[in-house]
Amino acid sequence: MSKESGVRFGVLDPTLYGAARVFDYLGVRGQDMLDKVGEGIIEYGLTEGYFEQSSNPHEFVGNIVKFFAQNGYVNNVKIDQTGETMNITMWNWRFLPIMKKLRNRNSYLLTCPMCIANNAITKSAGVMGERISEQVTPDGMYTMTIKMVPGIRNTRQTVIPLKPADLSNTPLASQMNESLGLPAFEAVAYGLARAFDYLGAQAQLLLDKVGAGVIEFLQEELQISLPNEPSKAVENLALFFTKNQLADEIRSQISPSEAKISFTNYRYARVLRRLLSEGITLVSCPFTLTVRTLLRQRNLAAGDVKWKFVGERDVSLTMPIVRIADQQFDEEKVASLMESP
Repeated sequence: MSKESGVRFGVLDPTLYGAARVFDYLGVRGQDMLDKVGEGIIEYGLTEGYFEQSSNPHEFVGNIVKFFAQNGYVNNVKIDQTGETMNITMWNWRFLPIMKKLRNRNSYLLTCPMCIANNAITKSAGVMGERISEQVTPDGMYTMTIKMVPGIRNTRQTVIPLKPADLSNTPLASQMNESLGLPAFEAVAYGLARAFDYLGAQAQLLLDKVGAGVIEFLQEELQISLPNEPSKAVENLALFFTKNQLADEIRSQISPSEAKISFTNYRYARVLRRLLSEGITLVSCPFTLTVRTLLRQRNLAAGDVKWKFVGERDVSLTMPIVRIADQQFDEEKVASLMESP
C-alpha cells in the first residue's frame, strides 16, 4: 500500500473542501449527506479487500483508522474511553488545514474521509458522537472529546463542538506536495459517486458544484490562474492535476461544441471501471467535475460523458458542450431527500 503510487493532497484537499461547500446550505443536515460518502468508502474498501469488517463497531473503526494511517492520512490515532465519553487524539491529521478554511467560512461540516467512514459505522449501530470540545497543539496534535448518544441523524451537537479549537496557527498549504495512498484516494472518489447517486436527477449537478469549491480553493490558496478563455483555463487545470499525480499526462481539446480529454496512467481509472460496471455514470473525478464547473462559469454546459479505455489506466472522454442558461439544482428537492429514511 505504497503512498508513492497515490495522488498528492493537492488533488484531495480541494475536493474535500468543495464537497463541504456544496452542502453548507443544509446546515448540520449536510453532514448526513457527507456521511453517505463514508458509506461508499466502507463499501469500496471492503469489496477491494483494503480492510476487514467486524461485528464489533470499535474494532471496525480501528480497521478504518489503520487503513487511513497506512495511506498517509494520519500518523497515529489514540482513543481513550470512560463510560460514554471518548477522547480522540490524532497526530499529523491531514484534515486540519481544510477544517481551518471551512471554519473561516463558518462551516463545521466534516469531510475527513476517515471520520465520515467511522460516522457511518457508528450510525449503523444507532450511536452518534456529540462533540464536546477540541484542542490543537502548536505541533498539530488534535484532540476531540465526544459523548456517545443514541441516534442515526446529525444534530447541532454532533456537528458543532461546544468548545471549538483555535485553528489560527494551523498552516494551510504545507501538505499539498505530499501524497495519499492510491487505495484511500480511490475509496474517497468511489464514495463521492455512490453518495451523490442517492440524489437521483440532482446528482451530477451537485457533483459539478463540488468543482466550484475546488476552483475557489485553487484560486484562493494556490493562486492557480484560470483565464476566461475555456481551452486555456482547462489546460492550466490539466497541468495542475498532472503535477499533483492524478495522471501522468492530461491532454485536452476544447471546441465550442465538444470537450475531448485523455489521461495517461489515470489514478481514477480503477474507480471509473467499477462505477461503470455498476451502472453509475456520475463523474466524481476531481479534474473532470472541476472542468464541468469551469465551463459552466463561462456560460457553457457539458453534457453526458462518454468514456473510452485504451489501456488499463489510459482513458479518454468526450463531452458535448452547449451554450445555455445556467441550470440550477433544486435545493428543496435535495432537502426533502435528506429527510427520507
